[in-house]
Amino acid sequence: METKSTNSLRNIWIGVVFFLIFIPPGLWTPALPNILESYDALWVIPYAAAVGPVVAIFSALLFASMADRKYEAQKLLGCLTIFGSGFLWLQFSVLSWGWNPWWYVFFQGCNALISAPMIPMLTTIALANTDNPQKKFPLYHLWGTIGWLTAGVLVSWLALDASANAGKIGAFVRLGLGGLCFLLPVTKPKGQKAKTWQDALGLRAFQLFANKSLRVYYISALVFAIPIAAHYMYAPKLLKQLAELEVNAVAMQSFIATWLPGPSAQMALGQMMEIGAMLLLSWMGARARVKPFVIISMSLAVIRYGLYAYAGHTGLIYIMWVGVALHGPIFAFFSVTGKVFVNRRVSEDMRGQAQALLALMGGSVGQTTGALSCGLLFTWSEAGKTWVGWTLFWSILSSVVLLCLAYFVLGYKQKDETKNAQSA
Repeated sequence: METKSTNSLRNIWIGVVFFLIFIPPGLWTPALPNILESYDALWVIPYAAAVGPVVAIFSALLFASMADRKYEAQKLLGCLTIFGSGFLWLQFSVLSWGWNPWWYVFFQGCNALISAPMIPMLTTIALANTDNPQKKFPLYHLWGTIGWLTAGVLVSWLALDASANAGKIGAFVRLGLGGLCFLLPVTKPKGQKAKTWQDALGLRAFQLFANKSLRVYYISALVFAIPIAAHYMYAPKLLKQLAELEVNAVAMQSFIATWLPGPSAQMALGQMMEIGAMLLLSWMGARARVKPFVIISMSLAVIRYGLYAYAGHTGLIYIMWVGVALHGPIFAFFSVTGKVFVNRRVSEDMRGQAQALLALMGGSVGQTTGALSCGLLFTWSEAGKTWVGWTLFWSILSSVVLLCLAYFVLGYKQKDETKNAQSA
């Protein structure tokens, strides 16, 4: 029988891994547009943003199935983290070596193939080793938010907003994290051995679409990810352009600009607000129903892109800062609430695959479609070249989010969620 001190130590260690696992993407993701631009490679960003989700389409399901059926999840996570660090280092080294930018796309795809299952697998470990997931899981994810925030601020403080070194540092952090993953709580497989090739590849997870509430949430996650992909692809570029305008001279001497001096650090405003959203979700616990939080999340996303469009129209950077800050509750209310909801809606032997399917829909298919379509829209609207283009670009994306919100409101039934939660 576990003692209280053992249980507390386990909780702390899971939080430490959440903190560290989000540092590498926090170092390079917000800075990526400006990094690529500094190496004359901004033109590959739609392909770079799409290649990861494409190659990860089934890797998340495959490795999640292995964790559900054959291998201890913490050991599998440790191996994936170590192997993925090498590809992450190569991903940014080829830029500093002056190689063709397509090599960057190639190694980012290799990195994504290995790293795609990491967050779903850590989610499974956390949910499997807590006695109150509705209350404690947001606190675990809070440490991930703090890790991403810390990384983004450090990038600007170290003047790495346009340097490939930001990604290289992330590779070394991930390498060290790989060893620490083996110290996570033992999470043994609870499913039966695969009897068919569909089971081995994790394709049985698609049976979850038979459940209407899960189906509507999964499809909403996919569609919602399409316009959301533009946030990290192009918001840092707009922040950089706004900072160069004379109209923002006073704003750039403000408290925010002093402590968050570059686009990467200013993108961390979202993580700062996310901390409060995570604490709210933890406080609400089991009362945090999916439908109202998803509606709030999507509504804030409509407003956020509306603010981006207005910032492009007026050239005022503080309007952009408000929009960036909204990213926190948008992410927490949609993603974190959804992960807990999916976990309690499926049996133990399917939970890893259910989380991987959520990553597949929103993180792979949705982000791939979003990266390519947002890239085309960016070129067509001439955003980045004209201020009218920025306004048109973000306005269209805000409308897409509004359509997604309408689908979820009409398709998701609150009574189904309540009934299913009571029987879970």
